[in-house]
Amino acid sequence: MKSYIIIDSSKVIGKKNQNFFGSFIEHVHNCLYPGIFDPQSIFADKNGLRKDVLEEIKKLKLGTIRWPGGNFSSWYHWIDGVGPAKNRKRKLSYADDITREESNLFGTDEYIRFCRETGTQPYITVNAGNGTSLEAANWVEYCNSSGNTFYANLRRENGNIQPFNVKYWEIGNEIYGDWQVGTKNANQYSQTLSEFSKAMKRVDPSINIIAVGMGKHDPDWDRIILDNCWDYIDNISVHIYIGRHEYFDSFGQVFTIADHLRKMEDDIINISQQKQTNHRIGLALSEWGVWYRKGHKDDLDEVYNLKDALVFASSMNLLLRFCRTLDFSHQSMLVNCVGLMRTKPDALVKQTVYYPFILFAKETGDVVLAPEVWSDGFSCKDYRYFPWPTFDVGKDNFQMDESSVPEIHNVPYLDVSATYDSKENKICIIAVNRHPEKTLSASIELRGYRHKDTVSVSVVNGPDIYSINDFDEENVKMEQYQEKIKSDTNLQWDFPAHSITMLKIQNS
Repeated sequence: MKSYIIIDSSKVIGKKNQNFFGSFIEHVHNCLYPGIFDPQSIFADKNGLRKDVLEEIKKLKLGTIRWPGGNFSSWYHWIDGVGPAKNRKRKLSYADDITREESNLFGTDEYIRFCRETGTQPYITVNAGNGTSLEAANWVEYCNSSGNTFYANLRRENGNIQPFNVKYWEIGNEIYGDWQVGTKNANQYSQTLSEFSKAMKRVDPSINIIAVGMGKHDPDWDRIILDNCWDYIDNISVHIYIGRHEYFDSFGQVFTIADHLRKMEDDIINISQQKQTNHRIGLALSEWGVWYRKGHKDDLDEVYNLKDALVFASSMNLLLRFCRTLDFSHQSMLVNCVGLMRTKPDALVKQTVYYPFILFAKETGDVVLAPEVWSDGFSCKDYRYFPWPTFDVGKDNFQMDESSVPEIHNVPYLDVSATYDSKENKICIIAVNRHPEKTLSASIELRGYRHKDTVSVSVVNGPDIYSINDFDEENVKMEQYQEKIKSDTNLQWDFPAHSITMLKIQNS
């Protein structure tokens, strides 16, 4: 099957934020305890962090890691998680569908240490459920103040003389949902948001405030928040989870992400024009991922297959196209709970979705290009018109009827993104061959670039689309090698069936 790709140096979409690819950790479903923090583990360092997990996270080159939630943040009072461990109170956490016990052994100081160990920026979600603006402002003081004040001195007493300088603060989590502690409607949340922002920015005017958005889940929510709180926020967020058991229909859900982000872009443009303001508000996809096998009350230790990795990679290709407005994307989550990795006491396994994530987070350049692609296509369900939530498990939990979902046709088998690294002078092409059986042979034309005679190649693949990685056997892996090519001619490349391929090319 013949395909064509044109990558033109003049077809620039925009610049990618340095924090574009991030992740998310929460105190639920074995993600943080014991996946990351486990003082009893044979892998634990002196601070109780699992060294094997830390090493894998370091490789990902994440921009930010969001914490402490998630639903957990709507209950969490940060003061419970600071100070000597022996003095921290063990409490019930009722911020999720399941009431749990929270040890509070992993708190602000441990989180900042974790971010520094992994080379990432912190991104904190404050409690807008049963918390107050004063509590949030005190948290900013604890983290960022260099003054001679109570909470700044409390941080010093806890062993951290210098401020943490946490820049990114999200006000609440899914506060619109009745599953959330402190549910609010859009007008109620607007008032909460403006009061939190005022209090927090008076402590530190340099911080960025991220609001809770909804995308197409509620057409009016974002418009109300933007209209009421424009001057108080820097970003507005949305959460999107996708996934299906059916192979081709899984890719149809990628269009759901696009539809949400386009809707939010339009809202921002329209409100900006109405207000005649130059204040920029960006987007934050503060939770996203593949999640469809288990419901909220399960352990959420999803085992991903190669099909899920292909959907994951197509989603990341799509996210790059929104680089002008999208500042953050937080894959959900890092470990165990719908995670990139799974752990047990004596082992770690990298899930199939780990490999495309590391390619995008570590290898893509800062300039996002708009490649032209010609390829044979397939048909799938068009989930842009399907009600939320879009989990596959929803067919059982919510008795949803998919018979009326329309189809979208001529979806290309070959899905491609291209970026240019302005520092290294390299082009990065990531191509997903979504055909479950056939190799796609492509002619790749580079316009405005003069490539050298060697290409660095990474290929993620496995025996079939249902291949998984488990503790006893990793069937999906990433092969890396270099290959000689003819200089300054079109590249001819064969993309294997059900594969993700990265081509890194030095520009001369």
